[in-house]
Amino acid sequence: MLGDKVSFTDYSKYWVGEPKKFNSFWESANETSISRLYGGIHFREALTKGQEMGKKVGENVLKLKFEKE
Repeated sequence: MLGDKVSFTDYSKYWVGEPKKFNSFWESANETSISRLYGGIHFREALTKGQEMGKKVGENVLKLKFEKE
């Protein structure tokens, strides 16, 4: 389920309408970010920095070597 081109459906808010389909995780992240800007919760710079930080965290997690118990 990794990759930039993985589509998925978000059912977390199905009770307020139809499930939301996304073509990628970045599409979802961008929509979520912009909604927080429009809602007056964050400034644009916070959205940009947050996505940059999220990408770095993800890249570092993928570098970890996990072991089976």
